[in-house]
Amino acid sequence: MGRVAACVLGIILAISYTSFNVHAENEDKIEVVNFSINTDGPAWIEYSCEQIICHGMELIVNNSGLTSTFSDIHKVEWEGFVENTISWRLLVNQGVDSKLIHFDSIISNSTMYEENDLPDIVPSPSQEDDFIEINTYSPCQMNYCEFINLESEGITFTGALDSLNDKDSIKIVGNSGDILLIPEFKSSKEMELEIWKRNNEIKERIDSLSLNLDDGHYFEYPKGELWLRVISSVELEYSPYQFEIVRYDANRESPDFRELNNPWSHGEALSFNDTYNGHIAASDINGDALLIELGAKMIVKPICYFSEIISLDIVLHNINGTEENYFHKIENCPEIINSTETTTSIEFRIKSNHTLSWSIKIFSEDYGDGVKIGDAPDYIWQNGQRDSRWELLNDNINTYSGNLGFEDYVDIFAFEVINTNGSYVYFNDTQGDVDFKILILNQTNGAIINSTNGTMIIAPKGIHVIRIEKIGGNSESVNYRFNMPELINYENNDGELEDLSRMFTNFYILVGVMFLAPMAVVLWWNRDNIFRGKKNEIHIEQHELMMLTRLKNRIEKKIDKEIIISSLHQLGDSPWDSVILEWGKPVLRHMTQNLEICLWKITNYEILLGIKINKYTWDLAGIRIYSSEGDTIKIKNVTPEKIFKEDEIYLDQLNPKTNLFLKITLKNKPSDINFQLSGMVNGEPVAASSNKTIKWEE
Repeated sequence: MGRVAACVLGIILAISYTSFNVHAENEDKIEVVNFSINTDGPAWIEYSCEQIICHGMELIVNNSGLTSTFSDIHKVEWEGFVENTISWRLLVNQGVDSKLIHFDSIISNSTMYEENDLPDIVPSPSQEDDFIEINTYSPCQMNYCEFINLESEGITFTGALDSLNDKDSIKIVGNSGDILLIPEFKSSKEMELEIWKRNNEIKERIDSLSLNLDDGHYFEYPKGELWLRVISSVELEYSPYQFEIVRYDANRESPDFRELNNPWSHGEALSFNDTYNGHIAASDINGDALLIELGAKMIVKPICYFSEIISLDIVLHNINGTEENYFHKIENCPEIINSTETTTSIEFRIKSNHTLSWSIKIFSEDYGDGVKIGDAPDYIWQNGQRDSRWELLNDNINTYSGNLGFEDYVDIFAFEVINTNGSYVYFNDTQGDVDFKILILNQTNGAIINSTNGTMIIAPKGIHVIRIEKIGGNSESVNYRFNMPELINYENNDGELEDLSRMFTNFYILVGVMFLAPMAVVLWWNRDNIFRGKKNEIHIEQHELMMLTRLKNRIEKKIDKEIIISSLHQLGDSPWDSVILEWGKPVLRHMTQNLEICLWKITNYEILLGIKINKYTWDLAGIRIYSSEGDTIKIKNVTPEKIFKEDEIYLDQLNPKTNLFLKITLKNKPSDINFQLSGMVNGEPVAASSNKTIKWEE
């Protein structure tokens, strides 16, 4: 009895002491929170001290005119049902750091809340009634997320349990295969969120979630109906809870608003610079695919997120419609992806045994040349067949820029002249340590018929070329910029011409006699050959014959590269007819007044090309070794070294009275072979080609 009295006395003293302290410190309290909100539905407010003691912590709540006060040195909270308006104030003693007081709450948004008590259990399969439903759909799929407010992506529902026996069940609208996300579930007391399915035959619980989800919970909509049920395993009074539910419609996840297929079957590749989002159900054995545009010779960094374990294939798509498997069955995106010179898009193929969300974006520090992504081609399209790799400059875009990086020496752009009579073309603004050239093309076969280093040139109607090249073969990265070339319509204003040749008849006769006089001397010197039938024999000294034989052996055999180069130079210094006599009949031969071209077969993959220039200088000369029927010939190596691409070799300038010999190694064995030499002679475009095609095996 004495111990009970002592205890009661202690309690009374403690209460008295606490009351005394509160009243004594009223003048020292400060207000750290004063807040008001208009809402309806269950609500819970809590402030907790994150240090050992928060002296004088006091919560004053005004719920539609009814005021309640709560005091504690550790935690103060209020919970109840709000109609229209609630406001509250938080007081603490001076010296208490308000930053060390943690706030938590459940506040209804007045959109979805428990107005009337929900069913305690999920209805049986045979039971039908007018149940409350949550119907939500998120358009945050593919690249549409940036156009919506993600804070309201789904539906937030607020309810309350008022006893241990109270439970709440609510139906979620959806279709089998949809992906659902519960990003958050919280309550004022310990509760669980159960996931149920119901159909015409059964109802069963398929999962259960505890409080305070860290990363959200993804799951698949079952066959039938989906129900959520909130329960508590502890004694409680009126206790609010809140959860958010998001639904992603499986039949609206692709750009053409159907289920996303793997492999991709939804049209053109998607834009390069967007972030794409999607979801995969565990029952979807094929998974999802994503096709994004990509340019040639790019270095890209993929930024990927997968909420569960996945199996990923990465496939590069080429301009000719073929596919290249870049990675197979990897668990995450690589740090870097390198595209090829023919890449047009990249496909990510995702599979998983789990229900998950994914997000993919590809990023590059250098998006490309011009206004397109990717590196501009470093060669001109063949036979006038230009495709999307060669960017056609646009009159509506004034400034273009690009970069010539490591082992990238040339960029090619296309421009179009639409005036019937042609146009004057010239650059008025260029920047960068590069050469800008304008190349005029034959619109039928694509041959270069004229060129300029950026100064004014007349271009006929059609599509022509801008060629940008590093100066001096510099291997370092070079940036350049140019404005759209000026195109000024060309008009031929020449008047009618009169034939005045009759005034020069005597002059023509005199000049004719002067030019024919040396011929008489030549005829006299060669009278034996002409009148006695002697053939013009080629005389080769013995030492010269031995030298040519030795040079031939060196070139045919795979010996030191420098020796082969030296031998080819010596061959060029030898008499042309002597070389032909030693090497034998060429497989292809073309002769004109100005030049002679011969081609000899060394092996199935090696040829010797000889070019003799009689007179006139050839500028911007290039030769093409091609197959007219079989696969495209691809050159592997040229000795001495020359710039080449696929089946074309750039020869630069060919001077009169000189011979040039090249040893050419091919990547593939051709079915037939032909050649075409093109360039500028006296400012005019000239082309020479063999008049027949030789079957390589013959």
